[in-house]
Amino acid sequence: MKHAILNTKLFLMALVAVFALSCSAEDGSDGAPGEQGPAGTDGINGADGNANVQVLSYDISTESGTFHEQGIPEITQDVLDNDVILGYVVSDGDVFPLPAVADPNIIDFNISVAILEGFYIMDFVQNDGTSYNLTAGDLQALKVIIIESSSTTEGRFASPGNSSKENVLLELEHANVDITNYHDVMAYYGLKQK
Repeated sequence: MKHAILNTKLFLMALVAVFALSCSAEDGSDGAPGEQGPAGTDGINGADGNANVQVLSYDISTESGTFHEQGIPEITQDVLDNDVILGYVVSDGDVFPLPAVADPNIIDFNISVAILEGFYIMDFVQNDGTSYNLTAGDLQALKVIIIESSSTTEGRFASPGNSSKENVLLELEHANVDITNYHDVMAYYGLKQK
């Protein structure tokens, strides 16, 4: 009896082995793929930009008086300490760097600038040092570019003893970017010019 049970076990094991060896993955079919699901909804369009650069634009066409104080929450103490902040004004469709010096072909007054945490302040002054009273429409827009300092910038163009701001400016200088030219800065960072 033991011998019969042993022979039956061996026969069943041989049968399983033959069955297993006769099947292969190529013999079966992979089933049809399922239907394509619906497309997802598009995300909300964000501001054009570069991960390390913010371009902020403000309509100041209705501003008048001897100064303009623009609230800019993006100007934090960390930004003031580490990043480069460039300012420009638009007058008659042309973009001029800040601070600005009076030029009869451009603007008839000087613009001095103070940048404080949360604020970009412009004072309008005549050549003789007295206040200039800005009329609505003299300036159309204020554009502020904040260029974040990063370790990659510091690594590529760092000079011993330079601050991170100086390293950003050094990178722009090496790239022959005129920071007084809004269009040059925007082109260098691949930003859409508005």
